[in-house]
Amino acid sequence: MALGVLATAGFAQPVCPTGTTASFCVAQVSNAASEALPPLQNSSIAQGSYFSIYGNGLAANVSTCGAGYANCLWPPSFPLPTAVQGTSVAVTVGGTTTNAFVEFAAQVTSTLAQINAVLPSTTPVGTGTLTVSYNGTQSNAFPITVVPSSFGTFALNQAGTGPGVITDASYKALTPFHTATPGEAVILWGTGLGPAPDPATEQTAGPCPNGCDLRGPNLSVTVWVGNQQASVAYAGRAPGYTAEDEIVFTVPTSVQPGCYVSVAVQAGPPSGTEVISNFTSMTVDPNGAPCQDADGINMNDIASVVTSKGQANVAAISLLSNYLNLSVGGVLSLQWDNDTLNGEIGTFNTTILDEFQGFTLVPSVGDCTVSPFLQYPPPVDPLLAAVTYLDAGADLTIQAPSGSPVSVPKNTNGKGYSFLVGGSTIANLLSGGGINPYYLNSTGWGGSSWTYAINSGTYTVAGTGGTGSTAVGAFSTTIPVSSAAASFVWTNQAAVTGSPIPRTSPLTISWTGGDPNGFVDITAISSTLQSGITPLASTPGILVECIVPAQLGTYTIPTYILQSLPSTVSSKATVPPGELLVGPASGAVPFSTLPTGLDAGYLFYHFIEGSNVSWQ
Repeated sequence: MALGVLATAGFAQPVCPTGTTASFCVAQVSNAASEALPPLQNSSIAQGSYFSIYGNGLAANVSTCGAGYANCLWPPSFPLPTAVQGTSVAVTVGGTTTNAFVEFAAQVTSTLAQINAVLPSTTPVGTGTLTVSYNGTQSNAFPITVVPSSFGTFALNQAGTGPGVITDASYKALTPFHTATPGEAVILWGTGLGPAPDPATEQTAGPCPNGCDLRGPNLSVTVWVGNQQASVAYAGRAPGYTAEDEIVFTVPTSVQPGCYVSVAVQAGPPSGTEVISNFTSMTVDPNGAPCQDADGINMNDIASVVTSKGQANVAAISLLSNYLNLSVGGVLSLQWDNDTLNGEIGTFNTTILDEFQGFTLVPSVGDCTVSPFLQYPPPVDPLLAAVTYLDAGADLTIQAPSGSPVSVPKNTNGKGYSFLVGGSTIANLLSGGGINPYYLNSTGWGGSSWTYAINSGTYTVAGTGGTGSTAVGAFSTTIPVSSAAASFVWTNQAAVTGSPIPRTSPLTISWTGGDPNGFVDITAISSTLQSGITPLASTPGILVECIVPAQLGTYTIPTYILQSLPSTVSSKATVPPGELLVGPASGAVPFSTLPTGLDAGYLFYHFIEGSNVSWQ
């Protein structure tokens, strides 16, 4: 099988390590299924698994690959090659060197080479190094850790995030319009469960022609679906496929249906370290109908037009407020507010709808998602780069319950609308700039008399309408922020954030208030920044986001989710790189009246506040 190519996915390119030649280096090694994940603590490579190498100058130019990359792929028959177009990979652990089976190798852009390979099951377990040779020239020695098991789930976007490659029993992929039902058996596809049952034949023949469940004394496999443990019927090699694994599980009957129900796999030796996979999602509906989420997104709104046209024109406009009490250097406290309006207004074809992470970019209600990012959150959904954006006018306008309206210009690249309507950006904050909050009370802002308070009332967002073939007509739509939502209080904030937060036990968040018909957003962030203030473009981090009904009053984040956050206790960064924020969130409110040019439109808000924390 041909694995995904990172350059096509819209993610930032890996950077050559300091001390290497920028034109010839290995920059990153990761599980091939979760390839977009930065190399965090869960990035070890399993014996017998697919893995990906990124760098520069490591292979022949992609122009030599031909149609479907055919010339840069291993042949359709055995034995598996240890070199493709002059590129080979050697892994040395404990003095033993093994040559990887190379599946794909090419210089895919002017600055990015990618290699997909299988790590032989005979590779020793432990820490070691990886080197790439291209036409006789050897790369830098890159550190690698080989483990018995480290599973990654393939994603439809071929970049390790968003909807997973999960099929029904007939091998038809789950999508927003082809959903699983609670109690149904489905198949999840990935790599990294562990070594082949017969390593001696791994290079010369397809494994497990009749299947081979790899679970046993050395391997335990747990599948989490919407924070519920699923029953697993099979976890082993896809019959006849080198390094490719399939896990057959039953969708728990207690799972809350939705379009973005999270899925994670926990695998490893029962008495040792069990590694958490990348997080993907699946669609679940009690009747197998087009999916819908309790927060207001209903794919039935666009199902008929997608069926007839293969696409739909949709607007998703978000009002976002992030407020933080920042500790700087342990001696200075800063108040940071960031109020923005963002409008994604475009044509979403079937591929985008199947593969992207949703109009509201959050998990289904009652669920959490885990997403990687580089430098600063939030993560960017790579599928948004494929959207054909529509013209709703030169700018949008937002009117708060009081005060002056604010114009939100179209982005300079013509793709959507976004603007800082209140507070400051990170650059503004560090330079002492910024403006008064917009979604929060601005009276006394910047002084000791200011207290955190959300402005309740009705917010109106309007567009004057665009021109040409991508025009959207004029519109005006509203969303209420109720007094109940504005009265939201995170009641155990001081107790939770006052000391390092362990990632080895569940984390309970409690609150009062909140719109009884609305939701609560719990966002946890952790970066690997070790020093200074500003992370590099290559600095990885993880964002966890949970959406739960406000009426619950409390929610507990499971341990397996917290363990995806990198520890920050050793960081010497000026601003501690861990954050925890909680606050009210609305459902996606449909536009009051749809303008011409749109098949659906949604307006929603998330107003969260918190502080720096230390993840232990």
